[in-house]
Amino acid sequence: MGVFKRGKTWTARVFWRDQHKKRHSASQGGFKTKKEASDWFNNKNAELNKGINIGNNPEFVAYFWKNYEVFHKPHCRYETRRSYHTARIPLEEYWGDTKIKDITPTMWQAFLNKLGKHYAKSSVNNFYKKYHSAIKMAMQEGVIVSDFTYGTKITGSTARTRKDKVEFPSLAHTKDILNKLIERRSPYLMSAKEITTYGRKVGKDKGNICDYVLALQILTGARIGEALALRWEDLHPDNNTIDIHHSYNTDTRKIGPTKTPTSYRTIVISPQIFPLLDELKEHNNSEYVFGSPTTGRPPTAKAAGDELKRVLELLKLPALGFTTHTLRHAHAAILLHKKVDWYYIMQRLGHSSLNTTLNTYGYLIDETKEIDEQLVIDSFTKMFG
Repeated sequence: MGVFKRGKTWTARVFWRDQHKKRHSASQGGFKTKKEASDWFNNKNAELNKGINIGNNPEFVAYFWKNYEVFHKPHCRYETRRSYHTARIPLEEYWGDTKIKDITPTMWQAFLNKLGKHYAKSSVNNFYKKYHSAIKMAMQEGVIVSDFTYGTKITGSTARTRKDKVEFPSLAHTKDILNKLIERRSPYLMSAKEITTYGRKVGKDKGNICDYVLALQILTGARIGEALALRWEDLHPDNNTIDIHHSYNTDTRKIGPTKTPTSYRTIVISPQIFPLLDELKEHNNSEYVFGSPTTGRPPTAKAAGDELKRVLELLKLPALGFTTHTLRHAHAAILLHKKVDWYYIMQRLGHSSLNTTLNTYGYLIDETKEIDEQLVIDSFTKMFG
């Protein structure tokens, strides 16, 4: 009998066999009425008939991490692996040893709300994508019967995200930065000893190889890793194009694939950049365009960021929240200001979808709205008379 009385309460027990014919059971006691016990018994049998593994109820954090190690870790880039470690931290802090079957939509929404108090909405969204990948697999494997994220909403500080975006330089400032980089450029990179000995004084008076890297970012919209990975064979001055086929990781000092398959691209570039890059050939024997004359390796992303800060200080421009990645956003802003098609911008920046481009740079529409509205007025005004 699946339902029976034990003392003053009712207990229900279900039995089943796995694919290896091994017998298993699950039980629940403490029901006040026979009906409550029968309902539990019937629900568990219904789950078994649907293929749900009612005997498997792992801790959510452990299941998430196993899903990452089996399905993602072997195939993803170093940066992506590091982002999974980052995503695991708030998961462990909040859920601890909570079982995956015990999580409800209300509990999940409370978790998202807490994340939203500490992270920008874009960061919460990135976390959510990783978590949801494991949750969908749990449904596929019959660990859970439904998606407890259904109906929940991602929260986050849009004010913080917006603030970061309005820190981008104006078109005039971007031009000033580019000109200063070209003015300061030097094919050398100070050694660690020189930096320690001379410090900021030399850095203010003298540029380095990073100025070439940063200038290229403004002109191409390349990510810092993509710029550092450029090799001489990737440059095609005959048709004014460059191949962006790799990304350089300055932590591991290894070259790897681009962020996504769609980031693998060939783009046109201003012909004026090639004579500048040729200057580097005279000083390095490296396969890398930005290889150091002494080590043959490209500079670190931190070195490039430090040089950018020095340039901003010289130009007396605000540096709050300004990173090398900001130059990629500045490139997109220039394209949009020049009325370049969104689809072309997507391809040039190597985004996987148009939605990614619109979600990342859609705020720029506000800045060109006045111009667009005047164009609409002028266009239709000309149709009269």
